[in-house]
Amino acid sequence: METPIMERTLSWIERVLESEGQLVDSELREHGGDSWYGATIDTRSECTGRVFFALRGGRTDGHRFVEDAYANGCCAVIVEDKQAARTGAPCLLVKDTLEALQELSRAYRDALDTRVVAVTGSMGKTTTKEYIRTILKKKYRVHSNPGNFNNHIGVPLTVLGTDPDSEYLVCEVAANHVGEIDFLSRLLRPDIGVITNIGDAHIGHFGGRDKIAEAKAELFRGVDGEGYAVLPADDEFLDLLTDRADCRVVTFGQPESSSYRISNIRETDDKITFDVNDDAMAIKSIGLYNVLNAGAAYAVGELCGVEIEAIRDALVETEPIPGRAKVYRTGGMVVIDDSYNANPTSMRAALDGLSRLPAERKIAVLGDMAELGTFSDQAHRELGVYLAGLSIDILYWFGENGGLVGEGLSSQGSKTVFESFGNRDELGGRLAKDAATDDVILVKASRSCQLDKIVSELLDTIAERGDD
Repeated sequence: METPIMERTLSWIERVLESEGQLVDSELREHGGDSWYGATIDTRSECTGRVFFALRGGRTDGHRFVEDAYANGCCAVIVEDKQAARTGAPCLLVKDTLEALQELSRAYRDALDTRVVAVTGSMGKTTTKEYIRTILKKKYRVHSNPGNFNNHIGVPLTVLGTDPDSEYLVCEVAANHVGEIDFLSRLLRPDIGVITNIGDAHIGHFGGRDKIAEAKAELFRGVDGEGYAVLPADDEFLDLLTDRADCRVVTFGQPESSSYRISNIRETDDKITFDVNDDAMAIKSIGLYNVLNAGAAYAVGELCGVEIEAIRDALVETEPIPGRAKVYRTGGMVVIDDSYNANPTSMRAALDGLSRLPAERKIAVLGDMAELGTFSDQAHRELGVYLAGLSIDILYWFGENGGLVGEGLSSQGSKTVFESFGNRDELGGRLAKDAATDDVILVKASRSCQLDKIVSELLDTIAERGDD
């Protein structure tokens, strides 16, 4: 498409949408030469200089917020209903605002002279993305997904927010149905595709771990033969992933056959140290699974020409993200906030980490694992069985599956103190009352449980005690 991206004008958007058969009418007038600096679908976020796409959704209709978009600084709006737009203001009328967003981002990606690193997997996507972003920033100009903009809407918004002079775009890619990663990979056309692992997240939608592996392998549909697939050597689906990658393959993990071999792992109170190909590294985290995430990021950094010393500095500088195994040390306690999400694989990994930590008492505050479909009952019962074999003193469960977890625990004669709650406030009150100096407390559940509120309340309670 002969539309120079360095223009980044509203006229460029108009031409792209017209060429893709999306444009119905244009009301740019004298504004065609105006610049734009990204796109948005939410008038509560940064709007200045951005194009607002009025998406229709199950809960609301973006056309209701067109006036807010203008008022908050958007330079133009893209709508399906012309009546929603202000007369005389910059507006493009299209057939479908979501398709217009996606087609525009595809054209923009095609015009960018930017290398793309795409990251997917059943767990650790965001943490790995952050490690990679921090490593690449040591040498390059980098853009990445804000927050969890990782789906069929968030990825196009991320692409459109990329500055033309960015040398790298690091993009997390997620899916809960077959075909979603295929679409996003063909849009992004990654130079490097990273798969962190194959677990059981969203297994209820996919129907089995083998189906999840196939869905994650869609990431390589957009990677050409000169690109790289960065794969977990420890994973049972490595052969399948390698077979699906029609590009160069490197692996990371603990097996001796790994291209980037992780060894000599040592846990301390505030970090984990380890070697990658005999180069000493460290991360501010708990949980051995995060070492694998860091190993994947190390591989990407080395493939992209970042010096080993810079990779080392970047890894140890990267701060854990709230909700993703972020550790708070306060009031003589350790609170591990892993509340963002949970599936059977990530739950076991987090509990393994908790069980290894030194503490007077180890308390697990857990909640239901969502989107497991017909696997749900078995997964929750098996988690209880697994918990019985760990050194966990107290388990508080939130949600309707507590009885199944309790069955699993009791079937093994577990001595773990167990209590199930159906009310989050009651759980929060009990935890605030019981938490004591030298406790280590892990909080983890699917997002629908909203246990991040439990973390906030607990931290506030500890602060009010004045024991910091």
